[in-house]
Amino acid sequence: MTRLLLIRAEVGFAARGDEAALKQGAENALTLSLMFSGARCLLQYALLPFLLPVIGIAADATVPILLLINLAAMASIFFSLRRFWTIGYAHRWRYLVVALAALVLLLAFTVYDILKLGAA
Repeated sequence: MTRLLLIRAEVGFAARGDEAALKQGAENALTLSLMFSGARCLLQYALLPFLLPVIGIAADATVPILLLINLAAMASIFFSLRRFWTIGYAHRWRYLVVALAALVLLLAFTVYDILKLGAA
């Protein structure tokens, strides 16, 4: 898993310092990632489809914005996964399952948005 997340082996579990601080940092990374995902969903499904047409911007203009949001969400998940693996967080395998499910959905949305751009 460390190879997939681009983590050098000697950095992984050897980077332990204060366990409480490392655990808090990992939990902060998870919280930030979840808050970002929540904000992305709010933007993508509630605000952009309704707000942009009201202010006179065509719905097709939202696709590039959504692509950027999806890419940022994928990067956020990747970096939080890296953080969990770097410090050897106890629940990293559980988070991996959730993160992979989110990444699959985000990838599907991204492919859909790219196809929508190509059709426009």
